[in-house]
Amino acid sequence: MIDSYQITDTIKNKKYIYLTFNLDKLNKPIRIIVNSPYSELNKSIREAFKYFDIEDLNIAEKSQLNIYTLQILSQENNKMVVNCSTNVVYDRNPVFEGCETSAIKSKLSNCFNSQLSAYIANTISPVQITKAKILGKLNLRVKFLINEKGVIEQINCKAPTDSLSRELNRIIALFPKAKSPATRNGIPTSFTYEKTIDLQIESKNDEYTKEVEEYNEQLYSNDSFLNPNSDLALHFKKYISNKELNDIPLIDFPVLSIYFDIDKKGNPINIKTNANTELNNQLVAIFRYFPFEKLNIKPLNTIDSYSYPIIINRYNKNIIMSNEKPFVHTPPIFDKDCHLSSSKELDNCMNENIKTIVVNNFKRTIGNKTKLTGIIKTSFSFQIDAEGKITNVKATAPNPNICNELEQLIKNISAVYKPQYLNGIAVSRIYRYSYSFDVGANKVNEFKNLVRTYY
Repeated sequence: MIDSYQITDTIKNKKYIYLTFNLDKLNKPIRIIVNSPYSELNKSIREAFKYFDIEDLNIAEKSQLNIYTLQILSQENNKMVVNCSTNVVYDRNPVFEGCETSAIKSKLSNCFNSQLSAYIANTISPVQITKAKILGKLNLRVKFLINEKGVIEQINCKAPTDSLSRELNRIIALFPKAKSPATRNGIPTSFTYEKTIDLQIESKNDEYTKEVEEYNEQLYSNDSFLNPNSDLALHFKKYISNKELNDIPLIDFPVLSIYFDIDKKGNPINIKTNANTELNNQLVAIFRYFPFEKLNIKPLNTIDSYSYPIIINRYNKNIIMSNEKPFVHTPPIFDKDCHLSSSKELDNCMNENIKTIVVNNFKRTIGNKTKLTGIIKTSFSFQIDAEGKITNVKATAPNPNICNELEQLIKNISAVYKPQYLNGIAVSRIYRYSYSFDVGANKVNEFKNLVRTYY
């Protein structure tokens, strides 16, 4: 496996592979983690380490507050070789007032996180929050360095507005220094802290609430593409209350959109959103109440898919907005033999061709590429660029042999017949697939299509 490890790995370019662990009350290794991208390799290293007598590491300081690190592999002449470090490195987080009694590393980290969050909530200027017209969730990205003396410096915090960012940086600079700094092998060292902290801003002042709503409406009305007063947006506003809207988590997807195809009679079919199941069902049901002819989509084409943004997150606030015209998606055509009757058929043609190429070639040799048995999961992704070329092939698999072969099979495809089009313009698209196979039964399970598209 080590010989096949790719230095130019498309997953992560790691020149060194480390093993980290903590100690329990009996000074036994726990939470053993290896940082290579290959699960089978990681498992082999972890299993080998379990048989190693850690007394031979001559650890100078055994403590549940430390995290211990060993180098296992390193790059030499563009290859990975076994190159274990002779000495273990042990690190400890800084200790702040009120956290001195924390006996293990996780509790020490949690204590500081809680103290910093409470400090920010109690110290940040309400005047600055009011000026920024914030209501609901306030998302703050906190980043700074704690130097060898325990003093906070190199502060680079981000908030929704410049004035709030400056206020956040100001109060972080006033946070008391650590009682003791971070250490490496018992020697004081610097420590970088980075975390996202969410505050919930509420107000009983009706006048302020109205000001915030008017301010946000003005911001959104300046959007050249989205309109909070389009027919479709107004339709969704009738069915979604402000409380329901504010409770929608737009973390993974800052925009919730509705997607659909058109059948031969010009009716919307295959309606879906990029929301979770419960919210998806609610939004789809609301869309079905909308008079479809009011969208005035022309021309209609059964091989195209259509989408409208419905809910967006701007400045930490959810708002219902939409387009006057839809985004028109024409899927890529894998080869000229694909039947051009509907968007779904084109997608199926792509999926079946990928399945045939990968599974039929892959399952013949997979048993020889791993010692694992039972169900093994693999996945891969690639990009079809605006010229139809296959690029950015990335695979994940239990070991480098499987990963390398999987990537090569995709790279051999080279190009598709036609690329994806968005509103008549050729664009790139990322495809993601995963499948599992049973090595013992020599059987490959059905593909699970995990397509996600980027523009």
